[in-house]
Formats: sequence, structure tokens, C-alpha cells
Amino acid sequence: MTAPRFAMFFYGSLRDAELLSVVLGRTVAEEELIPAALADHELRAVKGEDFPIALPRAGARVPGVFLDGLDADEIARIRFFEDDDEFVLREVEVELTAAPGGARAALTCFPREALTPAGTWSFEAWRDGPRPALLECAREIMQLHERGADWSDPALWPGIRNRALARVRAAREKGAPRPAGLGRDRVRVLSRRIPYASYIAVEELEIAHPTHGGGMSAPLRRAAVSSGDAVTVLPYDARRDLVLLVSQWRPGPHLRGDRDPWPLEVVAGRVDRDERDEDVARREAREEAGLELGALERVGAYYPSPGVLAEKVTSFVGQADLGGAGGVHGLAEEGEDIRAMTMPFDEAMALVRAGGVDSGPALVSLLWLAMRREALRTAWGA
Repeated sequence: MTAPRFAMFFYGSLRDAELLSVVLGRTVAEEELIPAALADHELRAVKGEDFPIALPRAGARVPGVFLDGLDADEIARIRFFEDDDEFVLREVEVELTAAPGGARAALTCFPREALTPAGTWSFEAWRDGPRPALLECAREIMQLHERGADWSDPALWPGIRNRALARVRAAREKGAPRPAGLGRDRVRVLSRRIPYASYIAVEELEIAHPTHGGGMSAPLRRAAVSSGDAVTVLPYDARRDLVLLVSQWRPGPHLRGDRDPWPLEVVAGRVDRDERDEDVARREAREEAGLELGALERVGAYYPSPGVLAEKVTSFVGQADLGGAGGVHGLAEEGEDIRAMTMPFDEAMALVRAGGVDSGPALVSLLWLAMRREALRTAWGA
């Protein structure tokens, strides 16, 4: 018995042949995608998202592409990528625009519940903007599909997005050359799997890498926790010579057995959208400490624990008015309970010497401030 075949009409990001290839698990050539249009619908952006929806509108047309010959497994892969709980495939009639009068039935994607439209959506603008991040998202999503995952965990999509953004950021970095000069492209990745994925993921690699003595290593299995990148900021009031630190319960110290798993930290947050690090620092200062920052000084960007964490942290010191600052802050919807506290700089450094500040970004930022304090007090009007 012949297996059923299906046709699809794609009007959003899956018009992109490379992205569609990742989702289907096979190469899709550009010439396989036939220009087509959905009549009596208009293409709209979705508020707060990078994807579009097709809404009914008499006389309007939604451009897209038509692909025939998909098998049931490929349809299942598309359903997973689109999240079958949120979107549904429905049959429509589309016009093959390269062949006048060539109307064909095809499945296409519609939201199960009404979404808020917000202006127009352009495939060309998407291709020039969010495309690299979605490609990275798709690679992880389809790996998860292949190991039987589902979308029941609400933290999964934010985590996938954060990890994808980190990989895009890494690809953009020029970076200073390192003394070894070996290069990522010389590492042989023999296998890669994701045994755990949620807001953070555990990624396991089997690799062989060039050695400092020449030649290649034996195959090695290594794993790391992948969380996406982060930005931190130490608010500093140069006029009063005050700093602001924050404290909240942290799973890392707790799991290690720390007697008091509420470490002193700097304000910090994940890079969860394609924006400047400075904008992340300002947003997190508002959320975690109720502060509007002035000038920002970049401390540096670094891997806090490269043996086990696939995370790069960018740290700043931020100009702040800390008169009356402090209290409990954080986003209730994220379960945050963050105490912000101000203290004289000398008191903070006494805590550093006593071991009372033991989170990496806080140590890095306070020690950097110790080097630059007098210059900042002059520049920031102390």
C-alpha cells in the first residue's frame, strides 16, 4: 500500500530552505519551493514575537511557497516544530503564482487561539534579522523531537531561545587571538546529544581535539551545562561611595551543601532577546533593584567556569543614585525574591577579604572597581 503524501503551504519563516531542511531532517533545495499565495488573507506580525499569522481579509493575498510530496513523518516534524498544542494544520487552497490558474490544496499553519496582531511581517526583514537565532533554535528543537521530548515544560522554549542567542553571539564575536591558536574548526565532533533540556540544558559531546604537542587526542566524552549568556551590573554611587549588591536563594550553593545559599551577588540577567548588553544591564537594574542607571563602564566578558558551563558573562559597573535604594524586588511571575542592599565600598571590600562575597561576577566587578574607583569618582562627579 502506497504511503500517503501531503502538500504544505509555508508563509512564515519556513519559507527559508535551510530552516525547512533542519525541520524536515533532509536537504530541501530552493527550486523545490514553488512560489504560491493564499487568497483573501493578510500577513500580520504577532505582538512580541518574530513569527507571522495569516488573518482573513477579503481581496488580500499572503505570499509563500508550496512544497509537495511530504510524508507522515515530515508532517509530524513540522507539527512538533510549530508546537501542535499552539498551532494546527488546516487545508487551504493556494494559487501557484508561477503557473496561472494552478490552484492546489495544501496544509498550512494557523494558531489554535487568537493572537494579537501587530503591524506587518516581512520575510525579507526576518531573513536579515532573527533568522540565525531561529536556525539555532530549530537545531535543538529537532534534536529534542528525535529523542521523544514534548512541549509540556513551559521553561523549555525560553531556554532553547537563550541558548540559541548565545551561539549566535559567539558566531558574531571577533575576539582576541589566544596563545594556543588551535581553533574551533579543528575539533572533531563525533556525537552530540542533549540528555536534559529545560530552561537550562545538559549537552554531551564526544570529540577529538588537536593537542598542544601535535596530533589529535583520543575520543573524549565531555558535558557542560548550557544556559545562554548573562549580563551583570554593579551599581555604584560615586558621590556617596556606595555599592549595591543583591541576594536571593540560589540552587548552585544549595546543591553543593552551602550552609547559607543566599550569596551576595551583583544584579544579573539572561540575554533573552537580540539586544545590546547595555540594555540588558539597565533592564535588570530596574527589575532587581528598582534603579535607573546612568553611565555604564564595561568590566569585561568572560567564561566563569569553562570546564562545565557554556555561558559567557558580560559585566558592567553602572552609575547610580543609591540614596534610599534597597528593598525587595524581582518579577513575581518568575518567582523572584531579591533583596537589594547598599553598603559603603570599603565595607564591600572587607566582605571580599573575609570571604563573604563568593560569587564570581561580584568578585570580578568589585575588584575592577577597586582599580578604577578614583577615576570613576572624578568622572561621575564625586
